[in-house]
Amino acid sequence: MSNKPNNEKISETNQTEQKLFADTNISMKSGRLTRDAQIIADGKFVKFSIAANKQYLGSDGEVKSNVNYFNALVSSNLSEAFEVAKNLKKGDWVYFKGEDATQSFDTPEGYRKTETTTFAYQVTLKKEKSDDAPAADVA
Repeated sequence: MSNKPNNEKISETNQTEQKLFADTNISMKSGRLTRDAQIIADGKFVKFSIAANKQYLGSDGEVKSNVNYFNALVSSNLSEAFEVAKNLKKGDWVYFKGEDATQSFDTPEGYRKTETTTFAYQVTLKKEKSDDAPAADVA
C-alpha cells in the first residue's frame, strides 16, 4: 500500500495522462454534408463527408473561393456523437472535433492516393438543410 496521500496519486495520474496525450492531434472542422451519413461495418461506425468553402483575396484583388472536402468516422462507442452523426443528411451544416489519421493506398489505375479521415468524438448539427441556406458547393 502506498504512503502517498490521495491528491498526490491523482496529480501523478494527471501528469502521466498529459504525457501520453502530449502529441495527440486535435482537428476541428465545419461544413455542409456532401451526402447523407452512412452506417457502416455492421453498425459500428457512421461515415460522412463535408464540403467547406475557403475564401481568399486573389492577386487581382477579387475574392476567390476554394472548396475543401473532409471525411469523418464516428464510433458507436461514442453514443452522443454517434446518435447525432447517424441522422445527418446531405446539406446539413455540421461541426465536428476529433483526431486525423492518414493512409495511403494504390488505386486500380495504378496511382498512389493519400486520404485523411477525422475520427470524430464530438459532432454537432449546427443547422439543418433549409431552402434559404446559402448555396454550398456540395458535390
